[in-house]
Amino acid sequence: MRRLRDEGVAILFVSHFLEQVYAISDRMTVLRNGRLVGEYRTAELGRLELVSKMIGTSLEALSELDESPKRAAADRDGTTPFVQAVGLGRKGSIQPFDLDVFPGEVVGLAGLLGSGRTELARLLAGADHADTGQTRIAGAVARLRSPRAAMRQRIAFSSEHRKAEGIVGDLTIRENIILGLQADRGWARRLPRRQVDELVEKYIAALAIRPANPDALIKNLSGGNQQKVLLARWLATAPKLLILDEPTRGIDVGAKAEIQKLVAELANDGMSVVFISAELEEVLRLSHRIAVLRDRVKVAEIPNDDDVTVEDVVGLIASGGSPS
Repeated sequence: MRRLRDEGVAILFVSHFLEQVYAISDRMTVLRNGRLVGEYRTAELGRLELVSKMIGTSLEALSELDESPKRAAADRDGTTPFVQAVGLGRKGSIQPFDLDVFPGEVVGLAGLLGSGRTELARLLAGADHADTGQTRIAGAVARLRSPRAAMRQRIAFSSEHRKAEGIVGDLTIRENIILGLQADRGWARRLPRRQVDELVEKYIAALAIRPANPDALIKNLSGGNQQKVLLARWLATAPKLLILDEPTRGIDVGAKAEIQKLVAELANDGMSVVFISAELEEVLRLSHRIAVLRDRVKVAEIPNDDDVTVEDVVGLIASGGSPS
């Protein structure tokens, strides 16, 4: 591209990766919600200022997320976890593991691709059947033999495969948002249209979904807005545990920041969250505790205190849980 530029070819470059934008472009045009924010020379616009312009807010609110898990982590002695996995495992999928998730807590899952993060999440969500162990919900043994059974226990699971297992492209924003609630209610008992409209309007506004037209086909939305619709679908079911598998993968930095902020707010409001991301900085920013996986085994679990760094988590992954 640089050679073509030097030969006089004009290039319009679009990327989610800011490093590439800064490495290649001479000028940047910033858009937000379909409107022009401004045009800037790359050498004169710092990265933090760029992100602020993309998001439309100061980065102070986002930087507070780096400290919120430390502040919000409370003494849980005597508190019953919302969900407890005890020796839960599936042959050929993931070795038996224990995991507690308390109300108002974000538990991050860290590990390399294929480490067992998704397999762990699918067992908690009833998407796969466990061969060993048990799941307890609010202290009582629960049999989660399907995602619908998990939904009845107030557990919602957003898959990492947004297009294959999440959105239904030929349906509208409205239809995608109510899909989970309608499935739980049963297809013979249709939700009243007035209730649907109120619910959809509420989540379009709360999550700043764009376009704000409930009749727009979801396949025509950006990746970030598709992800917001999926979050709206599961939030509409009023879950007590929200399992998010790579919710910010493949979306722009503005939508990513908004989703991170939403996860922190949900936990502050008392929801339990299991959060999976390949970006360890994101896991550290949001989690109160971090479970580390390697080769489909849970090898460590650590509190996310002030001293924990990305290097610490990488060390646990590399060493199989042994302190470096």
